[in-house]
Amino acid sequence: MSAQTFVSLIEELIDLKLQRYAALNLRLNPGLSVMLQDKRETDRQRLDQIRNELIGMLETNASYPETRLD
Repeated sequence: MSAQTFVSLIEELIDLKLQRYAALNLRLNPGLSVMLQDKRETDRQRLDQIRNELIGMLETNASYPETRLD
């Protein structure tokens, strides 16, 4: 995994977390709430995927300390 990919994943992770925080703290009408509920499930799955990719990359680099991210 390149350093650029690593940074992109971190940025996406932060963006998804901020979206979740904003959605949970807004007063929404019921229709929009249902739509955001579906989006939260999709976002949660993507967060899990990002987390697993980052963990895999960090574990690989921990096993081979001379390996660079780029």
